[in-house]
Amino acid sequence: MLSSVSLRHLRAFIAVAESGSFTRAANMLGLTPPTLTATIRQFEDIIGMPLFDRTTRQVALSAGGARFLPVARRLIADFEIALEDLDAQSKGLGGKVVVAAAPSVLTRILPQIIVAFNAAHPDAILRLDEMNAGEVHEAVAKGEVDFGIAGDWRPLPDIDFQPLFSDHLGVVCRHDHALASRKQVLWHELADYPFVGLGPESGTGAILSQLGGPDGGGDMRAAPAGQHDDDVPLLPNNAGPNGRQNAVLRPVVETSNTVTLCAMVAAGIGITILPELAARVDASRDLVFVPLGNPVRERHIGVIRRKSRSLSPIARIFLELVLEQAPAIPLAAQLRWHLTR
Repeated sequence: MLSSVSLRHLRAFIAVAESGSFTRAANMLGLTPPTLTATIRQFEDIIGMPLFDRTTRQVALSAGGARFLPVARRLIADFEIALEDLDAQSKGLGGKVVVAAAPSVLTRILPQIIVAFNAAHPDAILRLDEMNAGEVHEAVAKGEVDFGIAGDWRPLPDIDFQPLFSDHLGVVCRHDHALASRKQVLWHELADYPFVGLGPESGTGAILSQLGGPDGGGDMRAAPAGQHDDDVPLLPNNAGPNGRQNAVLRPVVETSNTVTLCAMVAAGIGITILPELAARVDASRDLVFVPLGNPVRERHIGVIRRKSRSLSPIARIFLELVLEQAPAIPLAAQLRWHLTR
């Protein structure tokens, strides 16, 4: 049975292959030559093929053995790295932390925290993956990342959402747009302008898709037939005058990337809706953020974790640093923190 192959077999095979001698390999492993020979023969019996071509003068890899050697080396290396990582994590001194987060969190909040984290834990490895809200929730659910920081998306089994902060939704437009000089824009006014937007897989897209529902003051299917489908949000029906209550936010361009979205706005293709922190990410473009009112809507960002999976010591240390330091970071955007400073 192939399941009978063990690390003992792999280490013995690599030692013989690299030394070219059963005697030398046995000395390296602290075994007797007969014991090592028996181990290799058992390995060959399990896999059903010879790993070495033996003569009275030398031991050489067979064709199958030569093909398997780099694989065996990689398996042993991965195993040793995993053990070292576990040892480092148990001591809280190192290890690898994988975090998935929304672009605005990665670029505006985490950098300053990472400086402090790296100074305190120079042996730790930190990987950051930029994802939209839907992707973050899925990555956490599949165990691909230690935890995520993104918008509240939709319920998934075994997923816990701990609110971190909220920011208001607003209109993002060019500096020369008719809405740019306003202090506030009402939702029904958006119907007068071409719109570009994020898809429902993003946190903001999910919020917009719910605007016509109970939280938005109306029914998504209240508009005349043919005006929209399930993926196209209605403006809140309590936001405008009579006859404008069921205006549709049908994007002329839809994307999953905030940078791309801002590029579309900068090119004059249309206006968009973004949370304030996300709108401040692309500072290189001459864009303006104007708060939306009547009603005021917020995007909620939180820490996303699996309920059934505990964090490694080093991942827990990084998360605790985020929760401790994030509220004190100076930001241009107005955030409402759900943590005690």
